[in-house]
Order: sequence, then structure tokens, then C-alpha cells
Amino acid sequence: MVRSSRSQRALLAGLVVVLAVSAAAFVATASAQLAWQQRDTIDFRPADYELVDGDDPVLRVTFEVRNPTSVDARVRTGSLVVYDGDPAAGDALTVPRTERLEGDRDATVAAGETATVSLVASVSPDTVEQAQSAIDSGRAVPSGTFAVTVRGRSFQADV
Repeated sequence: MVRSSRSQRALLAGLVVVLAVSAAAFVATASAQLAWQQRDTIDFRPADYELVDGDDPVLRVTFEVRNPTSVDARVRTGSLVVYDGDPAAGDALTVPRTERLEGDRDATVAAGETATVSLVASVSPDTVEQAQSAIDSGRAVPSGTFAVTVRGRSFQADV
């Protein structure tokens, strides 16, 4: 069957459209998959500790969060305790399950960026002096997890 040049052009245009849509879908899927595979490279490093004394003493820990992936990451608190020295020794400075992100319930770290996130946790009044001593001497060590969401998929990042 012989086709006219008009129908051949229409078929060619249709093929180009199908290829363009397929390429766009592939790129979106591939970038999401790459970001998911890179999720373990999101890095949490404690940058500063501050003891806020008072009626209800708290320890503020500021983390630098590095997101080298190609998509934004949403960060929420998981469970985090600050210890005096080795966490295996179990000498906790903060009260477990009292931690929360300062300000909002979650924070967003833009793709390819580094941001700071502050976490606040209660300190028992009888361990305030020990907490200040651990901070001053560099013995304060955070241990736990943050919840991180990348493109709708969540995972736990260890600290």
C-alpha cells in the first residue's frame, strides 16, 4: 500500500512525540531511582551543643545536614539521645523520647545543599552539671536516627 507524504509526516510526527514522552518518563524515573540509591549519602554531623538551663533544662544540638542527592530531602526527628562519651556505656545526658526539631516538625534540605537543623531534648535536672561538663570537654555524643523522606519514600538515617 502506497502512502502519501502527508500521512508519512503524520506518522513520523507521532513517532517523535512517543519517543519524547518515553524519554521524559525515563529521565523522571531514573532520577528518582538515583536519588533513592543515594539516600545513604545524606550526612548528619553534630556542629554545636548548647545547654539551656532553667526550670526545664534542655540540650540544643545543631546538626549540619548535607544532601548531595539531586532532589530535596525532608528531615524529621526519629529518636536521638545525647550521651556522655560512648553510647554503649549508656550514660545518657538527655531524656529519651523528648527530642524534637526546633521550630517546625520537619525541615527540608535542598538538593545539593547543606543546611543546619537544631534538635532540642530535655535534660534531667540532676544531670545538668554532667551535661555541661561533657559539652565543655567534647565528650557529648549523639546517637540515634532521623527520619528522611526522598521523593515520597522514607527511611531512617543513623547518627
